[in-house]
Amino acid sequence: MKSFARYLAPLLSLSLCQARQDPTVCGTQADRAQVELHLHRKMARSLKKRSPQAAALAALPDSGQIAIMDDTDGVVARRNVFNLNQKTVRFLPSTATAARYRTEVAGDTYDTAAAASGAPVNGIGDDDTRELDLPFAFPFFGAQYRKISLNSDGNLTFALGDAGSGERSLGRVTAGPARLAPLFDDLDPTRASQGIRVLSEPGRYVVSWVEVPEYSDLGTGPLQTFQARLFPDGRIEFAYSNVSAAEAVVGIAPGRLRGATSVVDFVTGSTQEFTAAIAERFTATDEVDIYSAAQKFFINHEDSYDYLVIYNMLGIPASSGAVAYEVTIRNNRDGYGDGKVDLGFEAGSNRRLQAILNMGPLSQYPIDPNAIVQARSTSRDTPLTVLGHEAGHLFLAFASVREPADAEARPMLGRALVHWSFLFNSEASLLEGNRIRDNGPAASPRFTTTATVEGYSLLDQYLMGFIPQQNVLPTFLVQTPTGTAARAPQTGVSFNGTRRDILIDEIIQAEGRRIPDYTVSQRHFRLGFVLVTKNGAAPTAEQLQQLDAYRSQFESFYNRVSSQNATADTSLKKSLRVSTFPAAGVVAGGTATGTVAVETAVAAPLTVLLASQNGRVGIPAAVTIPAGAASASFQFS
Repeated sequence: MKSFARYLAPLLSLSLCQARQDPTVCGTQADRAQVELHLHRKMARSLKKRSPQAAALAALPDSGQIAIMDDTDGVVARRNVFNLNQKTVRFLPSTATAARYRTEVAGDTYDTAAAASGAPVNGIGDDDTRELDLPFAFPFFGAQYRKISLNSDGNLTFALGDAGSGERSLGRVTAGPARLAPLFDDLDPTRASQGIRVLSEPGRYVVSWVEVPEYSDLGTGPLQTFQARLFPDGRIEFAYSNVSAAEAVVGIAPGRLRGATSVVDFVTGSTQEFTAAIAERFTATDEVDIYSAAQKFFINHEDSYDYLVIYNMLGIPASSGAVAYEVTIRNNRDGYGDGKVDLGFEAGSNRRLQAILNMGPLSQYPIDPNAIVQARSTSRDTPLTVLGHEAGHLFLAFASVREPADAEARPMLGRALVHWSFLFNSEASLLEGNRIRDNGPAASPRFTTTATVEGYSLLDQYLMGFIPQQNVLPTFLVQTPTGTAARAPQTGVSFNGTRRDILIDEIIQAEGRRIPDYTVSQRHFRLGFVLVTKNGAAPTAEQLQQLDAYRSQFESFYNRVSSQNATADTSLKKSLRVSTFPAAGVVAGGTATGTVAVETAVAAPLTVLLASQNGRVGIPAAVTIPAGAASASFQFS
C-alpha cells in the first residue's frame, strides 16, 4: 500500500548520471521473505527427489566466535531455472472488474502473425518507456485503464512508466505502479533486429518483444522472444516462443504494495483466486539459500540469536545488483508500518530468531571495517554501516505520513518503499535519506544534502522501540521536488521543492502507537555470524580475521549509532531465557514470579546472577537451576 510514484520525476537540477544498473547497497524488499521461502521450498523438494536417503546435515566446528558452514545440503543451490519457454501463462479474471484472478498454463500459443503485423515501437531505447493508448478500457485489479506504458525491460505499467536501471526484482514489481511483467529482465531493444511491436485491435492488444537481447556490455546478449496479450474482459496472456533468461520476474501486480503478494510456481498451477500480486522469480545462478543455511546453523547452535549474519567465501552476490539484504523472520510488534510474521519454523528456530542478513561475499568489503565499500562510494557506506543498515531493516523504514490527496502514498519512503526517501531529512539515517539543510525560502536552490549514513536517527530509535515519542524532534520532507525519492543518498546535492514539516504525532496518527513502547521493548540483541565456504576449502586466517573485525567492532558501533540506547552481542553463546510473564499487570508494591531457563537440562547446578537495570524492581541476587532441570523460578516485586 506504499507508493513513490509521484516522486519519480525526471532529474533536473540534480544533474545526476545514472549507471546502466544502479549499484545498490540493499536488496531488501517487502516480498523478499516470500521469494526466498518459495525458492527454498522448491530447492528442498528437488534435493529430496535426488537424494531421498540423504544423511543428516553435517556441522562444521566454529572458528572462535564465527560459525563455519560449507555449501552442501542446499545451502548454495541453483534456485529456479526459467521453465515457461514455449508455454502460455493465463491470468483469468473472476469478476467483471478483474478484482480477482486465477491462473493456468497452456502450451505454445505465441502468435507469430500478430507479432509480424504489429507496428514497431521506433526509437525506444535501453531502459526506456513509451505511453500508448489502449483500444478499449482495460480492467485490472478493480481499476480501468485507457493508456499503458510500454517499458523496454519486458513489462507494461499503468499510470506511470518505469525506465529505471535498478534491480529487476519482485520488490520493484510490487512496490511500483500497477504492472504486467511477462519477462521483467534487463533487455536492450536498441540491439534488436526486429524489436518491440504493438498490435492494437478492438478485441485484443498484443505487445511482442521479438528477438530482443538481454543487455550485454560487449556484443549482443541472448535473444528473447515473447508477447503479452490483453483483452477487453481483463484476460491477460503471456506467451513465450524463445526465452533463455538467466534472471527474470514473471507476474502481475496492482502496485503500491497493495495486498499480500503470492509467490507461485506457474507450471505446477493453483486453484486459488488471487486479489493481489501473483509472481514467480526465476534465476539460473547460484545463490545462498538463507533458510537452509539457518537450519544448518541450528544443528549445532542453540536458538539464542535475534539475527543470523551470513557472509560467503564463494563470490556469490546476495542478489543481482545488491550488496546485501535482510529478511524478517519474526515480528509481533505494531506501530512502525510493517506487518506481523512468523517464519521461524522454516528457518529452524522454535522461538527467538527475528531476522536473517545475507551480506553477500566477504570479498566485496574492504578489510578495514571503517573503509568505504566500493559499490556504495556515493553514500560513503562502510562494512559496519552496511551491517547496521541491514540490521535496522527489522524495524525500518516502513512508516510514513499520509498524503491528503492520495491515501495510499507514503511520501517519506524511497527505494522499494523500505528505505527513507532521498528527499526526506532522515538526519543521515543508516536506512538512507540524507541530512538536508534548508537554505531558506528565498534561496535557490533551497535544499542541500549535507550528510549520509551516520546512525539511527531519533525517529529511527522511536520506531525501533528505544526512546519515547517526546524525544523525537520535528523534521521535514521536500515535495514537488526537482529530484527523485528512489535513489541512493549522497552529500552535496542541491535541489528545489516545497518543504513539508513532519511531527512525530502525525506519524503515530498514520501508523498507530509503537507497541511495545520504549519502557518494555527489546534493547539487547544477539547476532550469530556465519561464514559459508566451499566444501573442503577452509577459510584463511586473513579471511577469518577480516570477518572477526567486523563482528567485534559492530558491538561498539551499534551502541554508538543507537545513541547508547541499545546493545549488540556478537559472540556465540548458549541460550538463556528470562521471563516475567504476565508481570505487565503487576502494580507497585506487588509481587510476581519469574523464570530463568536454558534449552536443555543442565548436568550440574547452574547459578544465574540477576540485577535490576533501574532499581525499581526488587529481585534476588541469584537463582540456581538445579542439576537435571532446564529452568528455575524466582520472586520479584
